[in-house]
Amino acid sequence: MRAYKAVISAAVLSVGVFGAGAAFAADGHDGHDHSAAKHDHSASAGGIVAEVGDYDVELVAADGKTTLLLKDHDGKEAVTDGFKASVLVLAGSERQGPFDLTPAGGNKLEGKGVALKAGDKAVVTLTDKAGKAAQGRFEAK
Repeated sequence: MRAYKAVISAAVLSVGVFGAGAAFAADGHDGHDHSAAKHDHSASAGGIVAEVGDYDVELVAADGKTTLLLKDHDGKEAVTDGFKASVLVLAGSERQGPFDLTPAGGNKLEGKGVALKAGDKAVVTLTDKAGKAAQGRFEAK
């Protein structure tokens, strides 16, 4: 019976982590402009960029820390006071985290450093100051 419960728990966790990320990845992006001038997804700090809910988020893992840089969909820096985030790293069948990130001034959230190798995936859960949560998936290249 215990083995059965463990399998069910793992399945529920997988659906929760991967299903939520897929839902945000499939976002129709209605309500904002995708023209190059208005919606630049380039990494300004050398990280990986993905959309997480209402924000374009750059994930940077360097110098012993993990940093998220947030911009709104118009490219303006989003102040992160009152926000919180966590990062879960998926490296093949191994998991690291989740690691908590906290506001670090301006548009930054920072926390414990994670190691990302090519092919690793990171699931970021971002909660804004109103309590609205969103998830996004990042893949290291």
